[in-house]
Amino acid sequence: MRTPAEVLPRRVELRGGVSVLLREAAGPAGRPAPRVLLVHPANMQATSWDRVVARLPADWSCAAVDLPGHGRSAPRAGYDLATWTASCRHVLDELGWPAAHGVGASVGAAVLAALAATDPARVRTLTTVGGACRAASAADTAEFLAELDRLGAGELLRAIVAGEPGLTPEQAADAVAHTVPGAVRAQVAAIWRAAAASAALDHADRITCPVLAVVGEHDQGCPVADSAELARRTGGRLAVLAGQGHLPLYGAAGDVADLVRAHVTGR
Repeated sequence: MRTPAEVLPRRVELRGGVSVLLREAAGPAGRPAPRVLLVHPANMQATSWDRVVARLPADWSCAAVDLPGHGRSAPRAGYDLATWTASCRHVLDELGWPAAHGVGASVGAAVLAALAATDPARVRTLTTVGGACRAASAADTAEFLAELDRLGAGELLRAIVAGEPGLTPEQAADAVAHTVPGAVRAQVAAIWRAAAASAALDHADRITCPVLAVVGEHDQGCPVADSAELARRTGGRLAVLAGQGHLPLYGAAGDVADLVRAHVTGR
């Protein structure tokens, strides 16, 4: 089980080998604090959300999860969307959170979209950030795996993350540092295959909670048109961040936090 509640962010190891970064708060005037569950992109980790969480209201509770195979969460024999979605449900159960506001980046958005569709009582609102709206093509997967063989796991992840539009050198360095540490080819390939097959749009027609689709105008992994389609099919709202690529959680953390705040509070 988790350790006693604290206000400051801390690492919490849950049963089942799942690790989260947790910040718990009491809420204003003794009211329950909004609870936010944040899920990172593939081959990254919970610390990807540091810049965003630091800008969310201090009286909100935030839990950033390391999906299985990422960060400090235990690896699995294989990965798929259902496994990652079940892990997020497990986190809510272990934290004693009946529901949370979901914020997911890239494949993390697809994971939370699946949770919102299959277990709607657990997701109060959904914010997607570069939302992995469609499954990757076979050609994209083949290209990724070929580059993985050519460069090796660590170098490929560094090259992809550091090359994202909209990042300062410091932000790019932080993003590189938050890729899966000590990544090996088999793990990175397995995670990529699972992420490439995951698509938020597959679940759009069953999502009933309010949806905000945030996307960088230069996002190649999840183009603006895909996030626009997700917003349209869920009756949600689209927010396009100028100058940003696939990782605005680094390059525009303040804007992402402001959008999440407004979405969660309905303002």
